[in-house]
Amino acid sequence: MTMTQDELAALRQRLESRIRQLRQEISGKLADGAADSSRLDGVGDSGDQSAALSESTIDFAEARRDLGELSATEMALRRIDDGSYGACVRCGDDIPTDRLRAQPLAARCISCQTRNEREHGDHHSTI
Repeated sequence: MTMTQDELAALRQRLESRIRQLRQEISGKLADGAADSSRLDGVGDSGDQSAALSESTIDFAEARRDLGELSATEMALRRIDDGSYGACVRCGDDIPTDRLRAQPLAARCISCQTRNEREHGDHHSTI
């Protein structure tokens, strides 16, 4: 990996900013979901209850998605701290700098990421 110290410092600031933003969003979505869920206590008609259930389901799903991104962002910061940022967590090869610039949360080289997605069917958001 050939990112300069200045690039890593700028990336660290972006990641730390995103962590703060994600924590606020998660807190808000969990509060919204809880408020929507509290409307399910039998008050209102079935349409109101259905809407509240749908809204709380969406809020909790968005919070779960954001928790995944938060975890990946915190892991990227740990890799910067321990000097392993830019090395594939699966094979150890360097992740191309262009990939890291485009996908700062990338923990795998393209080959290993492709293999991982085929094996597990997962895909993570980026900042």
